[in-house]
Amino acid sequence: MKIVVDQEDGFSFGEAVYPVGGVYGPLTGNYVALLLVHEGTAKATCDGKITIVEAGECGLFLGEQLSVFEYEKGTRNKVGWCEAFPANLPDSAALSLRNATSKIPISARIETLQRLGLGLTQGSDADTHILCETLGQSLLAAYFHEAQISERERHTPRSIHRARRYLEENFAKELTLGQLADMLALTPQHLVSSFRKHIGVTPVRYLWQIRANHGRQLLLHSELPVMEIAERCGYKNPYHFSRQIRLHFGMSPTELRAQAAHGISREPTAS
Repeated sequence: MKIVVDQEDGFSFGEAVYPVGGVYGPLTGNYVALLLVHEGTAKATCDGKITIVEAGECGLFLGEQLSVFEYEKGTRNKVGWCEAFPANLPDSAALSLRNATSKIPISARIETLQRLGLGLTQGSDADTHILCETLGQSLLAAYFHEAQISERERHTPRSIHRARRYLEENFAKELTLGQLADMLALTPQHLVSSFRKHIGVTPVRYLWQIRANHGRQLLLHSELPVMEIAERCGYKNPYHFSRQIRLHFGMSPTELRAQAAHGISREPTAS
């Protein structure tokens, strides 16, 4: 999806503090905004649709006639934004915006892109306009991506969240599928089926991925011997660890370290 904005103004980024509340607007005509609320509460009204955005959340808004943003009275409100006044809005883009999740938690990716945009507010040359356009489009794409993740998380059963968190926090321990299933009061068959449905892999394969990724980090960023790294990551012996590292990353632990020493290390993750 691409938002076509006025080529003279393009996307703009901003940040403001409303010490005791306030109002931004009314704005008429086509208006697209991604609003990040860092402190306080915002009430966004776009063409009659009201959305409340709390601190730590961001919202994506489309106004085609009238948009108003109100900030909680008597309270300090700190917000950041990326906004655009589309010269024309293709039907497909308008539909995507209307159907978008109205608000999600502010992610590190979204906050970083918005702050990069803030750093361009002083420029007025052609290159700055291009950068603002690219960042604006990227920020909207990031929002849609994060919204999809939030939607998947919302539909993931609590038991699967617990299982994943337990594996991530206890990967160095000796774990079995039966132990995990018992902890969650599920049958092993149901656990495997539900975990694969919502996470994309089985619990055992997810555990292998965690151990391999952690092992790789220790290989690249510590001087620990391979035997100790294997033990710290939950492997029974160095041979099993080496086999898993080669399976996930295409090279042995020694080769991984040698590659990093020559400054050509990449950052793949086990999948």
